[in-house]
Amino acid sequence: MNGFAHALIIGAALLFPFVAMPLLWRRMKRVRDEAYRASKTAPPPPDWEESVATHDGLNVVRVNQPNDELIALGDRARHSNWPINTL
Repeated sequence: MNGFAHALIIGAALLFPFVAMPLLWRRMKRVRDEAYRASKTAPPPPDWEESVATHDGLNVVRVNQPNDELIALGDRARHSNWPINTL
């Protein structure tokens, strides 16, 4: 009986990571997705326009026109897992 108990403890210790890691991985993905969804509820920054007068009398105008598609592409790339950095 003593040998069976030792084998059971060793077997449980060997199987624990294979059972726990998928559960923890699912939780991590769920919490991460909730955090990303919550971060997108922030209001967008206001549009602005800046005008600068030059010495020759011309006005240079700079306008903030955010490109939502480009921002979403960068956001998706920032949260992806590839390429894997192995530093």
